[in-house]
Amino acid sequence: MFQPNHALYIKALYKQTLAEGALFFDDRARIYIRNTARRAFKDYRSCQDVERVKSKIKETRKYLHRLEKANRGNQHSALKVLEEVYGRKGKTRHGLLYPYLHAHQPANKTINDPEPFVAHVPRTTPPPALCPPLCSLITQHLGKKLEPELPIPPYKPLHPGRKANLLWRHRSMLLERVYVPLPFEIVCELEYKAGAPMTHPLTCSKLVTGGPRWDDFYSGLTNVVNMIPHLQPTITNDGKPSSPFVRKQMLPKSPYENQRPGSLLEYLEPAGVSEKDNTNLFRYTDRQIHRLYKKLLQQVPLINVIHSDQLWEQHNYTITKSQWVPQGVTKVLDDIPSSQVIKTTLLSTKKKHIRRS
Repeated sequence: MFQPNHALYIKALYKQTLAEGALFFDDRARIYIRNTARRAFKDYRSCQDVERVKSKIKETRKYLHRLEKANRGNQHSALKVLEEVYGRKGKTRHGLLYPYLHAHQPANKTINDPEPFVAHVPRTTPPPALCPPLCSLITQHLGKKLEPELPIPPYKPLHPGRKANLLWRHRSMLLERVYVPLPFEIVCELEYKAGAPMTHPLTCSKLVTGGPRWDDFYSGLTNVVNMIPHLQPTITNDGKPSSPFVRKQMLPKSPYENQRPGSLLEYLEPAGVSEKDNTNLFRYTDRQIHRLYKKLLQQVPLINVIHSDQLWEQHNYTITKSQWVPQGVTKVLDDIPSSQVIKTTLLSTKKKHIRRS
């Protein structure tokens, strides 16, 4: 049975989640948080499984605390939110990966599906082949082999069922770790948010690279569009984030938390928000926002423009990274100076330090 104040607590948790999501600086993140919160609370509104509801409350509180820390200037939490919004993990990633596995397949693909190692035994069927763009992402960007090294038993051949299980286990590992390209329009938008000038010759919009076009690759898949509606290039933004406000009421205690003896500070502190919550909303500077988007671009592979009707055709795909990704000195310099130039520079630097001392 639910606690008497269960409904009041759920409403307060829902309002607090929407309020914190409206304060985030990224426009697509605000849309994603709003849609995700509405869908989750609507799906579990009539759920009568107490343990299931308590688990969802725990997940929501964890996500709410991450949003609160991000809105107060914690850049690590802000990057975690951006990673989930732009498909580096979570359900958005599954939506971006879906067309590479289950859509835009040629008519004769079912004929080329692998046969079981043992006839009429489906559990010995190996995993099917992957499309060429996904193979390039695994080998070039992820740095993994498409097929694992199977063990060789010394006295008898490898069992067909175990062989199929090892192949499927390796395939699942690859699909869990591979980074999926974003739509071309979103990549151009991220580079602009990272500080790239619109007319720079090295931007993805000028090089025409980055990922598939939304209208050609994703718009025709209804189930995918429902999973990633916030990544539609033509979606209307909800304007700027909400203005700073002072929280007048804290989130009440969960009716399902473990009982513990109260402390003296809880009785002495007046009801309402603490001094930490009364502070004004933290505003990220342009430099901090650019750095966050540059860190996000590190996880976004760029690939040649993919057309839906050519997804399963063999092409030489090149996987690169954005020019606005933070790089080391050896990556920035095309020609590394000679050893003589390096020694001369180091000697002049040492002389300056000696003179100053």
